[in-house]
Amino acid sequence: PLQLVPLLEDPDAVLDARLIARGPRVFGLICGTEDLATAMGGEAAPDVLRLPKLLVHLAAKAARVRSFGVLRSVADFSDTQGIASAAFEARRFGFDGATCIHPKVVPVLNEAFSPTADEIDHAERLVAAAEAAFAEGRGAFAFEGAMVDKPIVERARALLEQR
Repeated sequence: PLQLVPLLEDPDAVLDARLIARGPRVFGLICGTEDLATAMGGEAAPDVLRLPKLLVHLAAKAARVRSFGVLRSVADFSDTQGIASAAFEARRFGFDGATCIHPKVVPVLNEAFSPTADEIDHAERLVAAAEAAFAEGRGAFAFEGAMVDKPIVERARALLEQR
């Protein structure tokens, strides 16, 4: 079946993101940048776009659909360093990926949104430790100097599913 990824490009759409995310066949959401900044009477600068992009991201996650984007404009596709930095930041916020307007940005986004070998190794060890702890009836345990419980284990398992 056909799935949709609405591109929200004006203030009304951003403020209605929760309703849009719950629509039929919605797979994910994207917050537009240039059109949104223009509609707000502002510039497409990262500090201007941060709040609306995070609101759309939260709406997507609340509806359990994908969230795509970086916390800046990608119109300047020649700034691959800036896009890479913004993509790594977006991944830390839980964005699932991003779109781009030029093919030279694809490898940058793939790298930023893909787990590293170290992250995979850490997640595998954490999940193994969790299974042992859970088998012993412990719901929380220490792992490499940090307290771990169900949400942290779920994040590790989600990361492993990205391989």
